[in-house]
Amino acid sequence: MRAIRSIALLLALLPATLLSAEPRPPWTASQINGSPYAPESYRITPAFPNIHFSKPSCIEEIPGANRLLITEIGGKLLSLVKNPKVRKADVVLDLAKTIGNGVSVFDADFHPQFLQNRQLFLCYVHPKQRCTHVSRFVMSATSPPTIDPASEQVILSWPRGGHNGGCLEFGKDGYLYISTGDGSGPNPPDGLTTGQDLSDLLGAVLRIDVDDTEHDRAYAIPPDNPFINTEGARPEIWAYGLRNPWKFGIDHLTGEVFAADNGWETWEMVHRLASGGNCGWPVMEGRAILRSDVKVGPTPIRPPIKDHHHSEANSVIGGPVYRGAKLPDLVGAFIYGDYITGTIWALRSEGNETFSHQTLIDTDQRITSFTEGSQGELYLIDFDYTGKIYELSPSGLPDRSADFPRLLSETGLFNSLTDLKPAAGVVPYNVRVPRWMDGASAKRWIAIPNDDSVKLTSNGEGTIYPNGTVLVKHLSLDDAGLKEPIRLETQLLHFEKGSWRPYSYLWNDEGTDATLVNSIGANRSLQVTDKAGVRHERTWRVSASNECKLCHNAGSRFVLGFAANQLEDQLSHLTSQTILQNAPTVPPELQLVDPHDQQQRLDDRARSYLHANCSMCHHPSGNAIVSFYLKRDLPFEKLNTNKGTGIGTFGMRNAKLIAPGDPYRSVLMYRMSKLGYARMPYIGSQLVDSAGVALVSKWISSLPSTSTVGASPPTQSDSLEARALARLVKNTAETRESRDAAIQTLLQSTEGSLALLAQLHSNALSEPDKASTIAIGSEVTNKNISGLFETFLPESRSGSRLGANIDPRLILELPGDATRGKLIFHSDGARCKACHDPRDKSKSIGTTLVDINVKYKEPAEILQQVLNPSLRIDESLASYLILTNRGKTVTGLIEKKTDTEVVLKTAEQKQIRIPTVEIEELRKSSKSLMPDQILSDLTAQEAADLLAYIRSFHTSE
Repeated sequence: MRAIRSIALLLALLPATLLSAEPRPPWTASQINGSPYAPESYRITPAFPNIHFSKPSCIEEIPGANRLLITEIGGKLLSLVKNPKVRKADVVLDLAKTIGNGVSVFDADFHPQFLQNRQLFLCYVHPKQRCTHVSRFVMSATSPPTIDPASEQVILSWPRGGHNGGCLEFGKDGYLYISTGDGSGPNPPDGLTTGQDLSDLLGAVLRIDVDDTEHDRAYAIPPDNPFINTEGARPEIWAYGLRNPWKFGIDHLTGEVFAADNGWETWEMVHRLASGGNCGWPVMEGRAILRSDVKVGPTPIRPPIKDHHHSEANSVIGGPVYRGAKLPDLVGAFIYGDYITGTIWALRSEGNETFSHQTLIDTDQRITSFTEGSQGELYLIDFDYTGKIYELSPSGLPDRSADFPRLLSETGLFNSLTDLKPAAGVVPYNVRVPRWMDGASAKRWIAIPNDDSVKLTSNGEGTIYPNGTVLVKHLSLDDAGLKEPIRLETQLLHFEKGSWRPYSYLWNDEGTDATLVNSIGANRSLQVTDKAGVRHERTWRVSASNECKLCHNAGSRFVLGFAANQLEDQLSHLTSQTILQNAPTVPPELQLVDPHDQQQRLDDRARSYLHANCSMCHHPSGNAIVSFYLKRDLPFEKLNTNKGTGIGTFGMRNAKLIAPGDPYRSVLMYRMSKLGYARMPYIGSQLVDSAGVALVSKWISSLPSTSTVGASPPTQSDSLEARALARLVKNTAETRESRDAAIQTLLQSTEGSLALLAQLHSNALSEPDKASTIAIGSEVTNKNISGLFETFLPESRSGSRLGANIDPRLILELPGDATRGKLIFHSDGARCKACHDPRDKSKSIGTTLVDINVKYKEPAEILQQVLNPSLRIDESLASYLILTNRGKTVTGLIEKKTDTEVVLKTAEQKQIRIPTVEIEELRKSSKSLMPDQILSDLTAQEAADLLAYIRSFHTSE
């Protein structure tokens, strides 16, 4: 009966046009073709279109055989002839047959003298021995080649873990380089605390001689390995401080080693490795301090040569340093990509320790490996979207970006924007569980050119969309002071030539049309009136294109809302409209319900909410940091949430991702409830969903508790916090003073604050108690606690952080207050005063504020340099790195350089004198000493105030 009522309610809410049984007319008005951006320099095409693999992990060319070798995670090694018409891949070896199921193959590489000795080296996880092996095998000279499993000789092993690394590359020196991971899962970061520890093989790149033996080892240690004489260190280690370098590349001309390393929550890194080099993990995540509790290893930390914020990359995959003749513009470049976004980049040295960076192409592929072919081909392989091998080549495409519609009215999707009347053939649809969109509501349409239709499957796998399909989501915001909702943005997901591309159109203040937003996203300031009649300012954020792709990617099958379980009540109708070829049956484990329908089961409601809001990232094929899953079809025991985290507990005792029966020590509950740092979702939302938090809190409370050990105080009926909560909820505390005292008691701990917050989000507190809780909670000095109450403050008080993608106009359009800016400049949070004295050059590592104003006459020029500190670096302010012959590194500005010594001034204002005879390398850095994203934690107003203070030292003062 409940299901019938829900369906009836849904049908009552649908537009009359959606209920029409008439087949739709063809959609012939589409103007959405190509891209609004200049064409990419490169393209990828299937190299062997008739062949695909099952979760391939590595691709290499077999020397002298005109064949490629492909490894699959599940244990198979296969080869195929390098002929585009090939229709069959031949099995070389199947480790699953000899070792058993559960084997995981990571990488393979051929011995430099392969044509003489036929040796292949393989890295894989042995499921029974529970360790990662590097083994030598012998490959036959037959065509097709095979490997006798009995030829295996295990060379080296280390314990398996969540991060195994596992890349093998022979260097120019003939030695085998091997990457290992930190041996643990994503959370906590470096759970074994091994990244800076040289006593084991984890978190490192190893270097061994496989052509010799030593002691009881099946290999020898190269005599120039950096830690061969370091007490307690494993002599195999060549570089360390890495998290999970899945693939790295070696320049066989210069011998340089470049590694793409996966970060934790914020950054992805590219390192140029060096003998004895320390990449910083887990003390650093890229250039950001992560775990200051970990002792740094015996050599200084070297920053990455390139880092990517998680708004543009999520799991970087290294490739070769290209030296072929087929792609002359890429010669000498380190090629790498991203497993999640599918973007491919080139990074090349420009001399003087500077590097240039180029985006080659954005793809939809789940890249796991690259290789350079013997004829200069640059191949890449997709993991699980297509499983195919692709070749990179120049695109040669003409620039037709000017033809792409810049206004929503020009797209051919709507006949009228006044009433959002869709064009003929554009069909509306709804979803059962809308994602939380910061209070906005959505209307949705699907547009399919001509009379084509979608072949939809029950779980999304194998769904086929016609070329030119457009999915439309129009967002609007109700305002108590207006008769009509505020039109915010209209989002498009466009399918063309096998790729999905996201676009957003931002509506003007009048609501008459919407303009295409640049790929970096945009902000729009709003004046809104709440239900109480209070008018306040609010900022609406339009996501950057790459932020969209972090959810809409191959792992989530790109399309999130137009899915069988979201359309279950409309499948027959959409089939009759010829939108769908068929109406698939949705199995019970995939079915969704309205999360806020009180008549539905609590477990179904919460699991549906988490599926719609979180599972696009939290699924078994998610990005590198995902360690638990929230998909509806997985039983609770398979969600992998019943575990702790060593960092990111936010003050909770005995915290777990989900602590059954106790939401107040559940990390999931905390992250859903907070803004800024630690916020989930970290993209696509700027406000906390009160109804969602209340629902998840109630659901976690209902889960059978597996243990009462370490239960937080609010769940212990005799605790001080539990009594304080009861006094508030049951109204036994009568005076304002006593009720405020109960609130302050709860705010002494994160657990107590979450318990209080749950009452706040579920509207269980009276209005006076609510106001008092917000006022007191937002002033708590413990940021783990006060950040939970920021969502209840007006934006004018709580502020909206600028974040990673900063539009300078947001700052420049605001009047700044130099007096407030002075307080920001001299605060620790702004990190300005450490390097820039207002007037005294002797106290500045960087330019004084007076000199900044001499050099840059306009506020926009100053702001540009702050936002892009490495854009233009004066020679006098260029930072240099010195590597000594003792393995130490020092970074700073050169104050003095003579034949006998170099004097550096560090960011800490220290002078370091280094005798010339001790300097092994002196190189100029392409990065400014000034950190990137220094304004990201400020609000736009705070940044404007800071700029006004800097400008107050203009020479005309």
